Amino acid sequence: MLESWQDHVAAAVFAASTTAWYSLVDRDVKAPYLDEFFHAPQAQKYCAGDYTWDPKITTPPGLYLVAKLLSPILGCSIKSLRAQNVFALALIFYKTLQIRRLIQPRGHGQWKAEALHPKPSEDSLEEHVWTEKDQSPFTTALTAFNIASFPPLFFFGALYYTDVMSTAAVLISYSAFLQRVAKPQKSILDDLFAVFIGVVALFFRQTNIFWVAVFPAGLTVIETLKDNGRTTSSAVKQGHVAILQEAWSKGTVRDRSLRDGGLAVSDAIMLLLTTASAALGSPFKVLRAVVPYIVLLILFAGFVGWNGSVVLGPLFACVAHMLPAQVGAKLGIKQKSSYTIYPSLSQAILFVAAGLVAVHYNTIIHPYTLADNRHYVFYVFRLLLRHPALKYLAVPVYYVCFWLSIQSLAHPSADLENKNITLQAKPPGEAEKITKSPARISFVVIWLLTTALSVVTAPLVEPRYFIIPWIIWRLHVPYSPTTVSIGGRTYTTDLRVVVEAVWLVAINQVLQYMFLYKTFTWPSEPGNLQRFLW
Repeated sequence: MLESWQDHVAAAVFAASTTAWYSLVDRDVKAPYLDEFFHAPQAQKYCAGDYTWDPKITTPPGLYLVAKLLSPILGCSIKSLRAQNVFALALIFYKTLQIRRLIQPRGHGQWKAEALHPKPSEDSLEEHVWTEKDQSPFTTALTAFNIASFPPLFFFGALYYTDVMSTAAVLISYSAFLQRVAKPQKSILDDLFAVFIGVVALFFRQTNIFWVAVFPAGLTVIETLKDNGRTTSSAVKQGHVAILQEAWSKGTVRDRSLRDGGLAVSDAIMLLLTTASAALGSPFKVLRAVVPYIVLLILFAGFVGWNGSVVLGPLFACVAHMLPAQVGAKLGIKQKSSYTIYPSLSQAILFVAAGLVAVHYNTIIHPYTLADNRHYVFYVFRLLLRHPALKYLAVPVYYVCFWLSIQSLAHPSADLENKNITLQAKPPGEAEKITKSPARISFVVIWLLTTALSVVTAPLVEPRYFIIPWIIWRLHVPYSPTTVSIGGRTYTTDLRVVVEAVWLVAINQVLQYMFLYKTFTWPSEPGNLQRFLW
């Protein structure tokens, strides 16, 4: 639910912007455009009770099943089909608002049930995050607005594409995971819902398996082992052998905060080794915790075996290639944190060297990429192919983007850092354990591995493939409050989020203008207007 007037204002502005964008597309683009030529007729066949499949479509039928479900209310015209994505965008706004409040440290609440659960001391803040009321409702509401306005996502909110509903389903799954992992005891209903919403997400896109099964399973394993043993960050001063011995004997997982030194390769390796060692000491507890995600993986494997491949439709269009260069190419430059941890020279050299090798041996350009000049990626690759050295010169830029992305996660919440918050007690065991700020090594490693799994096998470089990785990252970027004086009054907010909002709105305006008004025609199709899009 919307908790504050800031939520209502942000929701109203977002609703107005999505409705305006939808109305403009409906006014100027009456007929299905590009992939809508496949999606819209397929949905209309479902609405009519005809479930024969178009073999050119490679994604599952979730989009069309929703159209069938809503057809008695909305109908199945191209206008009504596009409107369904407007509602899905609104759902994304709401879920990001909810998830952000599940993740972030929160304060300024009033004490309740103090007799049963005594007020924690300041020292306990290092171990638990006690939450109630949002510490910065304006920043939270604006963050939800920004995430839902992410250009590759917002753009397709006015077209009948799979991406918006697919993203909404994954966010519902992630929200359910956060609520499930916070409970000291998991019920069978929690497990069943995790499986159900995971299956729903898979009905929209096959690669969602990584975000509804692999990603939450990895985080669940870490949290289960933390409950069973303990987590240490002081092990930095120990030798690697001593760390592994402690992991085996005491079930300790070595999981440092990013603030303690950023992300080093050795930290990631020790996290994986200590996690494996601790898991061997509590195999049944770990398996019980990840049962719903194992079920999802089994169901997905069964589908692949039955279908003969991951994709539906023509395999040529979606044949898998290992493209590790995509991970670096699409990390993107994020907001830089004011709490700076500079990377080591050796780590930078290692990353750049590995990137150069990946670019040299794994730059595979799909024929579709250079065959369609309506997509912005066409022009990016045309630029990179102007000189053989350009693709290598981009590797250091990838590293800077990677470092800035991780750096943004390392900045601590000011309220936790200064400990100037009023806390709301919750029963022991229900503190949101994975919501601490800043992020820990475990979250970053699991997020990076999941992102790699979801994109390195993609044959096409599609910005849409990076919507979910970006949203998960953005949800976990901690606040960096700044105090501003205006007209004699003092305000505290995260100025980065304000700048981000202006930046994203500007990008969306440019892309909308290009799509609507910078049309062109092909000699082979005179009279048919072509439009630029992602």
